[in-house]
Amino acid sequence: MRKTIIIIIVALLFFANNIFGQDTNKVEYRLFMEQSLQFGTFDTRIDSGAFYEGGSFIIPEATLPSSPIDFSKYQDLYNALVGGKFHIDYGALNKDIILKIFIRNLDPNSNTYLPKGSDEDTLFAYFEMRIWELPDSNFIPEDSNYYFNDGFKARLCIPKTLAFDHFLDIIGISQTDTLAFAYFGGSDWTEDGITTTNTPDSVCFEGVHLSKIGGGRGNIYVTGIEVEKLDGIPTGYQLDQNYPNPFNPTTKIKYSIPGSGDVSITIYDILGNKVQNLVSGYQNRGTYEVSFNAENLASGIYFYRLKTKGFTSTKKMILSK
Repeated sequence: MRKTIIIIIVALLFFANNIFGQDTNKVEYRLFMEQSLQFGTFDTRIDSGAFYEGGSFIIPEATLPSSPIDFSKYQDLYNALVGGKFHIDYGALNKDIILKIFIRNLDPNSNTYLPKGSDEDTLFAYFEMRIWELPDSNFIPEDSNYYFNDGFKARLCIPKTLAFDHFLDIIGISQTDTLAFAYFGGSDWTEDGITTTNTPDSVCFEGVHLSKIGGGRGNIYVTGIEVEKLDGIPTGYQLDQNYPNPFNPTTKIKYSIPGSGDVSITIYDILGNKVQNLVSGYQNRGTYEVSFNAENLASGIYFYRLKTKGFTSTKKMILSK
């Protein structure tokens, strides 16, 4: 009898894995730093691993090598990215992929990035992606954009650590400057398909495709979402009613989290379709306020949801134009 039960359990696990796992695509990732040299380029692998769509990986701490090519001079640059969390939505992919992420555009004569764009923008981050689709190993050319399925995105959230602030000081970006991400297309930056979220604890983007992505200020900044940290120490989770409500076209959402961790605030329409991610990333304990601009949406009922590891709350709001 006991043997029969064990066999049935194994069979059920096998069945569930095949039924529920068959539409989950795998991402094998490699993280490199690449330096330009007189005779070409040289790269060094920092990290590698795998996750499934709906999952993520975190940029790890690492000591950069000093030979055969000296990458150690970029240690401050790399440290500013440590703890960054890269995520791909569940449902974004049609196939397993190999994703190679290159931290590029490194200045061979300093410990920073080369300026990039028509206005020679200063950068705090720069990545270029190469993607192979499996099992046929279809290579997506480096100068092409690898788009996700409609409505799905990739996200990167970089915490504003002491190392991040230190690198901003090195490159001359004030901690009061507005930071943003953008795609680099051809010779300049574009906002199409990418949105930045700034909080006191992190700077994040969500984008509809993978290609060349930079973070900086000035001309690179186009659109973004600002999250303000308010005074006070919360003792529990709380999601307040938006105000004003009804609203046209902007409203504010206030929320509190009693502990540090990943936080998301997402807007949905009345059918349950996701409209926008207002917040998606790591935040410290505190009370926050974020603005929502519904200028491009039709009048009607919408919902906003606060989600953390230990708490979920949803409230209704009314857009009246």
